[in-house]
Parts: sequence; structure tokens; C-alpha cells
Amino acid sequence: PDFFGDRADGFSAGIATCAGSAVFNAVIIPGLCVLAVLFLGVKGPGNTRTKVDRITLDKKVVIKDGVFFVGAELALIYFLGDSTVVWWMGGALVVIYLVYFFVTLRTGFGVDEEEDDDDDDDEDEEDGPGVLGLGWLLDVNGRFFGGKPFTRNHAWVVLSISIVYIAAACAMIAWAVEHSAQALGVQPYFTAVILAAAATSVPDTVLSVKDALKGNYDDAVANAVGSNIFDICICLGLPLMLYGLTVGAVELTSHGAAADVQILRWALLGVTAVVLTLFLVGTGVGRIKAVVLFGMYFVWTAFVVGRGMGAEWTAIDHWFARNDAPLEAPADPPAPRPEVLAEARPARD
Repeated sequence: PDFFGDRADGFSAGIATCAGSAVFNAVIIPGLCVLAVLFLGVKGPGNTRTKVDRITLDKKVVIKDGVFFVGAELALIYFLGDSTVVWWMGGALVVIYLVYFFVTLRTGFGVDEEEDDDDDDDEDEEDGPGVLGLGWLLDVNGRFFGGKPFTRNHAWVVLSISIVYIAAACAMIAWAVEHSAQALGVQPYFTAVILAAAATSVPDTVLSVKDALKGNYDDAVANAVGSNIFDICICLGLPLMLYGLTVGAVELTSHGAAADVQILRWALLGVTAVVLTLFLVGTGVGRIKAVVLFGMYFVWTAFVVGRGMGAEWTAIDHWFARNDAPLEAPADPPAPRPEVLAEARPARD
């Protein structure tokens, strides 16, 4: 969803969507996973459920994903230091994701194939009409292949059709971002960083909560963090690279977009540092840490809304002002007029 949503407002709203989605994924998804296992319980044998008070994470997985996530953020911070970006910057982000992808393939995904097959069977049994009764329309396999088991060939067809569905939905999201911004009298950046970011994070949220309810806590968190890496490196990097190669340098066209992006990129890095600390310190993520995560998102949302409304307490642009502008050489003094020279010349006898 983030990839197809990057078309709005000269990429500035796309940057806001991806960065806002990264904040949502980093704080809301782990918090919801904790609430899910606290109140619904983890699924066990015979469809029994056991409530747990925390989710435990493999710190090696957290460190691996965290290193790549922070690396992608630092690269983005460097590249967006100005209001113009060029193609090779997007290409560098794509390379970071390719390295992350192959490292993940080499180290494994941490899911046993037999366990994954059992989970798929359970999900098939739970299929229903879906939200708003759209299950019939969105059941691509059922509509086109009669619900038969997936094979290598028709799985690609189902995946391709599903991507078309997602692209169409994201076109509607981009339209909604632009028109809601017009209705509210704000720049698309502000509606994208909250509304579009949350909307594009829905698939990641559903998948992560399902994994948490099955006891796959590492998968639940890795899905959110991996999605963030994809958002920054592919959803931003690939369009920037292609646009830069075919058209030219990309300008952040929203009024004040350069200052807003400066704030956004540092806020994203700060949120990531706090979240990784919460994940790595202690034996797991429990109720208190979940409250801290939700509190961070509340503060973030309040700041974005306040900035969109022009609140004085959000005017922190001077914190991120660039002081590296080249200094102009002092101008040469004007040449004296001839009559001044004549008056200044001493008289001869």
C-alpha cells in the first residue's frame, strides 16, 4: 500500500505516508500484539487459548532487523537533508533492502514449514464474509480457481490480482489524502502522515496480531519492522530512483515540506531508538511497555495535528535549520569618483 500511495503531492506526501506508517508499525503493532495475547490469549492444542502477560522476543532477530532499520533511517536522513533528491539516493536505499533480503534468506525466517501449514489450514477454516461483506469479492482464489489448493502457477495469478486490488485501493487513499487536506485547509503532508499512514498499515497489523495469537511473537514484530525497512527502502527508494532516471531530480513541493521532512526524519529515528530499547531491555514486552508505546503514538499524533493547525508549541523548525549555506565573499568597495580624487590630490606650487 505504501508503494502505490507515493504518487501524491510530488513525493512529499509519500514520504509522510511511509514515515508515518513506520511510526505506526513500530509502536502500535507491538502494543496491539501485547493486548491481543493479554485479553484473547495464545492459541493452543484443540483450539484452546492461554492468556499470557507478555510477549518474548529473540533478541538476535530484533538486533538484525534493528540494525538494518536504523541504517535505512540514517541513509534517509542524509539524503533528505535538502529539498531535492536525485536518482542514486533512491538506488542506495534499494541496495540496502536487497542486502537485508538476502541476509534474511540466509539466516532463515524462523517458521517451521509444518507449523506454517497447520496455521494456513486453521485460517482457511475461519474464512467468512469478511469486513463489510466483501469476502466474496476479495476471495480471489475462490472467484477465479474455485478455492482449490494453491499451486506454484496459479498462486502467482492470485498474488498479481491481489496487487491490482491493493493498487486500486491505494489510488483511493491518495485521492482521499489530497481532498481531505483541501477540506481541512492543510497540506497533504499532514493528512498523509496520520490518515494514510494508518490506512496503509492495516495489512501489517492484521498479520502481526494473527502471528501473536499463534505464539509467533518474533514473526509478529519482525513483520512490523521488516515492513518499515521495505517502506523506506523500496516504497520511497524505488520510485525516487525511477523518477530520477526518467525525469530528473525530485522536489518536495509542499509548502514548508522541507522543514516538515526534517522534523519527520529525526522523529522517526528517535521513535526507533526508544522502541528498540524497549524490545532489548528486560525479558519481554508486557503491559507497561505497551502503555509506553501507545503513549508515544498519542504524543506523535498530537504533535502532527498541532503542527497542521499552526500551534505555537510545534514551531520547532529552527531546531533543524541548516547552517551550511556558503558564505558570500564581501563585495569590493566602490571606486572613488574622479572629482573626489582631484579634491584629495595635494595642490602643486
